[in-house]
Amino acid sequence: MEDDNDITNDIFKDLIPIILAGGSSRRFDGDKLFYRIAEKPLIKYTCENVEKIFGREPVIIASKTNAEKLSRAKISSKIHVDNLLGGPITGILKALELYDQIMVFGGDMPCVRMELVSEILNTALQGFSIVLPGWRNGFLEPLHGYYSRGAESYLRKLYLRGIRSLSQAVRLVPGAKILLIDDYPDLVKLSLYNINNRDDVRCFEDGVLAGEPDPCLRCVQWIKTCYR
Repeated sequence: MEDDNDITNDIFKDLIPIILAGGSSRRFDGDKLFYRIAEKPLIKYTCENVEKIFGREPVIIASKTNAEKLSRAKISSKIHVDNLLGGPITGILKALELYDQIMVFGGDMPCVRMELVSEILNTALQGFSIVLPGWRNGFLEPLHGYYSRGAESYLRKLYLRGIRSLSQAVRLVPGAKILLIDDYPDLVKLSLYNINNRDDVRCFEDGVLAGEPDPCLRCVQWIKTCYR
């Protein structure tokens, strides 16, 4: 990471990387965050990669059940429990109760890339309260985004109004910005690789088991399949 990288900018000196770990993994046929690859749970790979990018250990927002599993798995990150369990939106609300600026990732996203993180933070420098990657077809990536305390009250009001979809809620928050990434290189879009089912995990798992320095590179085809 170069000295003038956006993540070292004084504006972001207090920014906290957040990993959400509240899901139930229904499509995975098992608890995907604790699916073991080379003796490590999947979420550990996400934590390690995010820590490498930000130079600080991420904070995990988890369900009570997953918090207990994280403790047993000897994950050293600070863990806060989301007692509302209203989906990602309440995980983010919990994080914004604690921190002024956060960047949020799903626990099933082990391939976060510095290039896309920097693009998002560069955009946040313009004063937006939320910055998310998105696509021209309207699909958003709310679990790979920047959120500031300024968005908290709007998100909370929307949640109390019954809006549970984070993608729906962020569209209604003043000062939210969607960063369209359709034309970005696939290696940048690789940051969005996330695991929903057993087929999704195979490319990353094969790379890890083969001892490759960057096992995520095996998943570029996943990006091509999902987003084109």
